[in-house]
Amino acid sequence: MIDNIEEIGYDKIDLRALEIKPQWNIQWYNQNDEYSEEDIEDEMIRIIAETEDNNYSEAISNHFTWSTYYHLSPIRQNVVNWYPFKEGAEILEIGCELGAVTEVLCERCEKVTAVELSKRRATATLLRCRKKENLEVIVGNFKDIKFEKKFDYITLLGVLEYQGCYTDGGGVNPFENFLKKIKSLLKPDGKLIVAIENKYGLKYWCGAREDHTGLPFDGINQYELGNKKAKTFSRDELKNLLMKSGFSNTYFYYPLPDYKLPLHIYSDKHLPKDAKGWKPYYVPDSSTLIADESKLYEDIIKNNVFEFFANSFLVECSIDSREMGEIEFAILHSDRQEKYRVGTTINKKKEVHCIPLNSASKEHLLHLYENSLKMVGRGLNIVPLKLQGDKLEMSFMGYPTMEELILDAYRNKEINKIEELFDTLLKQIEMGAIEAKKENNILYELNIDKGDSKIFYGKILKTAYIDMLPRNCFMKDGLLFWFDQEWKLENIPSKYILYRAIHFLYMENPWIDEVLERRELIKRYNIQDCEESFYTLEVMFYSSVVVDKNTLFAKNTFGNGGLKEQLTNLLNFFDKRNGGK
Repeated sequence: MIDNIEEIGYDKIDLRALEIKPQWNIQWYNQNDEYSEEDIEDEMIRIIAETEDNNYSEAISNHFTWSTYYHLSPIRQNVVNWYPFKEGAEILEIGCELGAVTEVLCERCEKVTAVELSKRRATATLLRCRKKENLEVIVGNFKDIKFEKKFDYITLLGVLEYQGCYTDGGGVNPFENFLKKIKSLLKPDGKLIVAIENKYGLKYWCGAREDHTGLPFDGINQYELGNKKAKTFSRDELKNLLMKSGFSNTYFYYPLPDYKLPLHIYSDKHLPKDAKGWKPYYVPDSSTLIADESKLYEDIIKNNVFEFFANSFLVECSIDSREMGEIEFAILHSDRQEKYRVGTTINKKKEVHCIPLNSASKEHLLHLYENSLKMVGRGLNIVPLKLQGDKLEMSFMGYPTMEELILDAYRNKEINKIEELFDTLLKQIEMGAIEAKKENNILYELNIDKGDSKIFYGKILKTAYIDMLPRNCFMKDGLLFWFDQEWKLENIPSKYILYRAIHFLYMENPWIDEVLERRELIKRYNIQDCEESFYTLEVMFYSSVVVDKNTLFAKNTFGNGGLKEQLTNLLNFFDKRNGGK
């Protein structure tokens, strides 16, 4: 604990009112902050100091920049908040930035040592984790620091690529030299966790600016264009570098859209089957893009080259331990409002766990569990599950989902089969709830429809599980087994849930419209007159109940610009090559 606040030496704001519990170690600091965003970081330190509960959502909105979003968004923590650190672990975090990941490590591990080159950034980490008594923050260059113990884990998250600048190679490859020092600090069964961009990431082929130099195609051109202050690697280059440095075992994960702000974590044992569920982002802008990354993933996956083109890698490394890859897949909903931030993991035993990503979301998992039990009470089948501490454990069922069967029917152009499956879905939806009075329709309560439109909305369900979608149930021998029923609403038209199923299916698989037009399916279930009201309700639910507004704003701010902009960028590119002629 810091007894004298003057030890921190940060005079931009008054820290005297704060009780700071971590250890603060500046004996290795050389009085030189070699990497800092200065004024922007000062502003974030002020935000951190003033935010008691570490919920920065409002602050991000009021001070929106890429830096504030990146450093303060909970999505940043997804890089490790799913990882199964062993009980009682001691961890060394090299390059802790402003403490986003440090905060998670302190919650998951027994003892955390965080090293940061910049004193300003280290100060941010200290204040962000000021209630953590299991943390020591060391300011200084890692190469200068003498450690007195070895660690169970060491993390290099966005750090390895800079070691050509910050490590003394002495005639030896500086990256290998750096990794060998890290190896010497690990316990015999310890693990190194590395996160780094892929030199050949798909976003770079599409023209995105290289993360470290700001130039498009720089890494693909072997960094001949940029400032050479950083260097990233291909998958095989990285694996070979790790092996030469003494890490004989590696397990590769593929965070999407990348390791900086991941929402999905895939692995060699669980690769994506399609390109759904993630959206690329581009910093600082999309002015150099010449292709749409999201539209290329389907072909990348089908041609079995996803690992080569993944935007970044997260690698679990060990000296001799073969106990690797405990978790094979994770989907993390940190883009939601705080109380709804949960994740789902699948381990190598094929066990499925739903986990809270913060203390506030534990109650939401309990609601999910209760919803499932109530569905059983209505005669529906669910995937077997049990509440185990703070997490939900579910059985892994190796059956196809209803969505997979529906898409197979589209591929085979089996129109009758498609209609049968949607009929089954509607029956299950209506089976899951008691019918309410027509005048109680939530659309009237929310003034989406005042009731004078005379639109027929069908059955109104007293309590409806609106996630009864084809993707959320397995199907075997005509029986449906439901899972992930997070949301329930009162006085909902049953056809609104069917509308959601149709809407998402056609939005994510536009090719199916050529087999059976969306409007024909909407017409078959008499939804055409309801569609505008249902869309309004969906937008209202998503934007005001589920998603974090700052995440929604960021997605729009850092988007891909669309086909028109990409074509303009491409024409400008050729125009410049031809001397503007």
